[in-house]
Amino acid sequence: MDIDDPNSSAVDAWLALFTLSSHTSVFPFTPHKLQFIESRRVLMSDFLLFDVLLIRGAIPTPDILFPPSDCAGLRKLLEAIDGSVYDRLKKDCLVYILLKWAWDADGRETNPGWDIRFVEKRCIPPQFAALADAYWLLDTGSNLAKAVSILSDARLNRDYVSKILQALSLSSPATSATDSSPTTAALIVKYIRTAKPLLIEPDDIDLYVLSLAQVSFTDAWTYQRTFPEGSGTRERLLSNIVRWCLMPNENTADVRPH
Repeated sequence: MDIDDPNSSAVDAWLALFTLSSHTSVFPFTPHKLQFIESRRVLMSDFLLFDVLLIRGAIPTPDILFPPSDCAGLRKLLEAIDGSVYDRLKKDCLVYILLKWAWDADGRETNPGWDIRFVEKRCIPPQFAALADAYWLLDTGSNLAKAVSILSDARLNRDYVSKILQALSLSSPATSATDSSPTTAALIVKYIRTAKPLLIEPDDIDLYVLSLAQVSFTDAWTYQRTFPEGSGTRERLLSNIVRWCLMPNENTADVRPH
């Protein structure tokens, strides 16, 4: 079914993309995949980036709709996307992310070339597809270095900074957000230095200075001095740096502010 066919609905056309003619009985959201998505949602404080995108499109209960456990559930999710406040392009981007969950999570050989075909057919600009790729990588926790490289593109928006930083802080193999490796700190620093998002939330600023301390103590010290002397932010950052210096064994693997 062609999504551009005026006689077909967008939902039916989208739905057809989740079925392989050679595997018509295989539902792409397997029990293993459902469990993985739910575990990632828990780690990310009950909201994936995809959840945030759905909420912003006036879909208030993303956890009820995503991930879908059967074809009926997938149809309901696609109907919600179709009825959202987004324009056609952004709706297609949401479907693109869903398709990545369907076909990329278990290996590209599942349905090779689907992404290129979909992007070309729907005329999705490269920067929109790239941003969708980055959000999906962050939600899955896979290849976060690639996600950071994508986000450094000046054409992309700078939304959802806190959620992106949260996803990056989970990049170590540890089981909690407070257990991050030096590699994680380097990813966080690279994201902030290259994408240049505006840091507003105190937790984001604290996370950045502690990440800087692991990468370069001098840079962390210089950063806290960019805030006015005597300000609450500067005093808090100085306290965080001092605590990091006094408790190296605890903080080598911990870049999350306490």
